[in-house]
Amino acid sequence: MTLVIFQTFWQSILSTLHWLGFSFGTRALHGSDARRRAWIFGSAVVAIAWLFSVLLLASNNFFRNDVVPPRIPLALGLTLMFGYMLLLSKDFRTIIAGIPQHWLIGVQVFRALGGVFLIRWWQGDLAAVFAIPAGVGDLLTGIFAPLVAYWWFSAKPYARPAAIAWNLFGMADLVMAVAIGASIQGSGIVFPIVMIPIYGVPRAFLIHSYSMIGLLRGPSRSSLARTVA
Repeated sequence: MTLVIFQTFWQSILSTLHWLGFSFGTRALHGSDARRRAWIFGSAVVAIAWLFSVLLLASNNFFRNDVVPPRIPLALGLTLMFGYMLLLSKDFRTIIAGIPQHWLIGVQVFRALGGVFLIRWWQGDLAAVFAIPAGVGDLLTGIFAPLVAYWWFSAKPYARPAAIAWNLFGMADLVMAVAIGASIQGSGIVFPIVMIPIYGVPRAFLIHSYSMIGLLRGPSRSSLARTVA
């Protein structure tokens, strides 16, 4: 029960923070206030409906391992597809570009909570081949998130390559964890831990992706600082 409460609270906080960042990005939209409010309200409805739908399905063992096609990778893939398809919208791209880069990086500090995989391994509930690399990778990504965000915010000359390297590491960690989890058929991945691969992982990967788009297309933070000066 404690783990269920923890996962529900954690995912709710994450969802709220992601929505707040998105809402801030709507300031970059040109046009009427009604247009911005529509995006803010619509994204809030989608976020709430998405979270509670996933919670309901997961708690009823919808994502069990003995069905075909496997539902965990299916949920992950559909979420990623939806997130990338949103980039076809000019408004959405404008909003994402309007979210501060240091926020996109810093919000991933919550990846450190992926250390719960190590706890589950220690308790004998997860295989070491999955729990150790996934847990350590998440811990490192989360621990370095605020540091890299600070480097970007402070316009350090090495902030851009550091942010790109950090994003690539974080994305590689997620891909590796999913690949290993799939190879062992998600052993031990049940509710509420299943919320991580079906809800937390695709959201984290999309934020890494949106961050990388800004880093590769936009000027570096240090260049912006010199321009302003």
